[in-house]
Amino acid sequence: MGIQKIEMYTCICDSCGKSADEDSDYSCWGDSSIARDIAANADWLIEYGMDYCPSCYSYDDEDNLVIKKATE
Repeated sequence: MGIQKIEMYTCICDSCGKSADEDSDYSCWGDSSIARDIAANADWLIEYGMDYCPSCYSYDDEDNLVIKKATE
């Protein structure tokens, strides 16, 4: 059969574009929910259909969520 195209998933930060699997032995997953679970377990913020790596969000002194603006 040779090379075949398959659909795989990874979680990408909506701010900086970093992949949740960037520092992992794996680059993608066969199921989108597994990709999201991997990101969540790596302290990513997963809310309202958006995904943010730990470098792109924080909380201020009043516990308000602060998200870095997307890079251009």
